[in-house]
Amino acid sequence: MGVADVILGIKITRDESTLALSQSHYIEKVLKKSDFFNCIPASTPMDPQIKLVTNAGRKIDQLKHASLIGCLMYTMTCIRPDIAYAVRKLSRYTGNPSSLHWQALHRILRYLKQTINYGLCYNGYPPVIEGYSDASWITSLEDHASTSGWIFILGG
Repeated sequence: MGVADVILGIKITRDESTLALSQSHYIEKVLKKSDFFNCIPASTPMDPQIKLVTNAGRKIDQLKHASLIGCLMYTMTCIRPDIAYAVRKLSRYTGNPSSLHWQALHRILRYLKQTINYGLCYNGYPPVIEGYSDASWITSLEDHASTSGWIFILGG
């Protein structure tokens, strides 16, 4: 069979000391599918000035919104933890998205365009596991939700 170079949309690149995983070709397909391949790139996945709230107005295309959220969830789960916060925030509003949510979703796609070649690189050093966590307790007065997160790093 040989050595695998792509598994489930994840490209694997190896050399003598590192293993690199990326989803650049998958992200490219998502950008083309959503007509964002030629968009203006963004440097961050979320605009800190935009406050996401429940939609009280006109609903936008819920199916297309949910489909893109699903694509982004797959990407964040596999290779791109840098978009996890923004995708998690947006996924709360998938049932009734507004134009503001659509704008925030476009921002993530523009960020992925900017960082399409980002991935995970494992080199095995240092051979220890490091863990970090953080939390923000009830900063959203709308739903009284806390936000917490953690990351574990193995081999750099």
